[in-house]
Parts: sequence; C-alpha cells; structure tokens
Amino acid sequence: MKNKAKELDVDFTGGQDKPLTKEKEKAISDFIRTAKEKRKLKEHKQQTITKQKQPA
Repeated sequence: MKNKAKELDVDFTGGQDKPLTKEKEKAISDFIRTAKEKRKLKEHKQQTITKQKQPA
C-alpha cells in the first residue's frame, strides 16, 4: 500500500518557540514591501495601456 502523505521540502525561518530576529523580520518586511511596489507598478502600467487603446 502506498503512503498517502507527501513529504514537503520546506524552508523554515525558525521554530514556533523562538521569535524572529530583527534582521529576519526586516528582511521579510522589505521583501513584502518591494513585492507590493512591483505589483502596483505593473497594475499602473496595465491601466495606462488599456486607457491608450480606448478610442477618443
């Protein structure tokens, strides 16, 4: 019989009993902030393209 559970290869930043360090917390915050900025920039570019395609 096959094992139904799949083993996941996951990267852990720390255990549940230890809080994040300030460096890791800042790195995560910076990553999220840049991802949001990229997403907003991409959405803004898409909006300007669609506005330009509309007949005047």
